Amino acid sequence: MKDEQKNYEFFVGESTELEGASLAIQGTARIDGRLVGKVQVKHLIVGKSGNVSGDISGETAWIEGVVDESLNLSGKLTVASTGKIRGKISYGSIEAHEGAKLVGEISTDWDAPSAASSEDRLNRLAQKVEPKPTSNPASTNKSPVGDA
Repeated sequence: MKDEQKNYEFFVGESTELEGASLAIQGTARIDGRLVGKVQVKHLIVGKSGNVSGDISGETAWIEGVVDESLNLSGKLTVASTGKIRGKISYGSIEAHEGAKLVGEISTDWDAPSAASSEDRLNRLAQKVEPKPTSNPASTNKSPVGDA
């Protein structure tokens, strides 16, 4: 087993197909092959060659491959530039890289706190912008050329 595979409670390799599964995984599942079924997982990773179809629920997911049907997450959904999700998509927060594809019914919990609230973002922006010096209206009417 590769060192990287030791960190997963469940792993589906690139040349593996699993159909009709009903899985409950308390940790991380990585799918590089094909999985069709019902999956409840804490953290889901779908690799570039991965294809997951069915009813998927959990806390967080990192998607580089394809997910079809239903994806319901309470936390963060990250879709890489190669990731494609089609179906009913529900998440707590989302990060979609340029090139990511999401098609279907997409929703989030409107009242749930996001990773960075709008107020936090505005405060950070305000700190980066220095105030402009106030100018004297009388001095703005003077022309540097042509006064004689």
